[in-house]
Amino acid sequence: MYDTIIIGSGPSGMSAAIYLKNANKKVVIFEKEVPGGKILKAKKINNYLGFNNIEPSQISYDMYKQLIDLNIDILIEKVIDVKKENDIIIVKTNKGEYQSKTLLIACGRVEKSLNIENESKLIGKGISYCAECDGSLYKDKIVSVVGNSSSSIEETIYLSNIASKVYYINYSNEEININKENVYIINNKKIVSIQEKDDKLYSITLSDNEQIINDGLFILNGYTPNTEFIKNLNIKGDNGYILVSNDMQTNIDGIYASGDIIKKDLYQIITAASEGAVAAVNIIKSLNK
Repeated sequence: MYDTIIIGSGPSGMSAAIYLKNANKKVVIFEKEVPGGKILKAKKINNYLGFNNIEPSQISYDMYKQLIDLNIDILIEKVIDVKKENDIIIVKTNKGEYQSKTLLIACGRVEKSLNIENESKLIGKGISYCAECDGSLYKDKIVSVVGNSSSSIEETIYLSNIASKVYYINYSNEEININKENVYIINNKKIVSIQEKDDKLYSITLSDNEQIINDGLFILNGYTPNTEFIKNLNIKGDNGYILVSNDMQTNIDGIYASGDIIKKDLYQIITAASEGAVAAVNIIKSLNK
């Protein structure tokens, strides 16, 4: 029996685990892939206090090593179901079944990709899913944005203050306008292929065969929260994102959520780590009662 099971080993889950372990709680993290989460998809990390232009793999390893040094278990298992019976939370993975007094869901969200050849290969090599994370790497360079939402428009405006030229590729039927001199709108077209050169993004080709040479491509199609495994819990959400109180607790007693899987305004490493700490402190309080 664990005091807390954490699902997800991104910054939020790892931050929470450290607080719980330091409070002498029995904690385990389940991760279906590798520790680090979405950090590993960034090109560089240059907006996290104390780290300047650091490699994603390096900061992920440093976080992971901190957990290992504290003897915190990270099990590479995929969670497939969660249920609560009386006051016991039962987590089922592809390898076994585990029990806990409390649960922290911190497994983040996944990007909606274009499903085009070379897309996954060039992540961190010219392709990004977050303008606020990687935009500063393209100062005075040429970038493209693909999307059709208000958030993608906002991130295009954000990039226009950094890059020399921004192409906004709007694949919807509704034409839009962005009142920035260095933003060029391409309406009602799609990206059909992505070209590389010297193992980096070189250009994109549109549905009318127009080719645009780019230093960077920001794919801003939105995200899908990883919540399929908790569908039987009836946790309150908003468009798939989990709703939490100020102490990071869901509508179900003993079940908390933090990081990119919750409904919030800012999705960044620093907020995810902070939310993990908040969740852990309140979990500790509940366990100590």
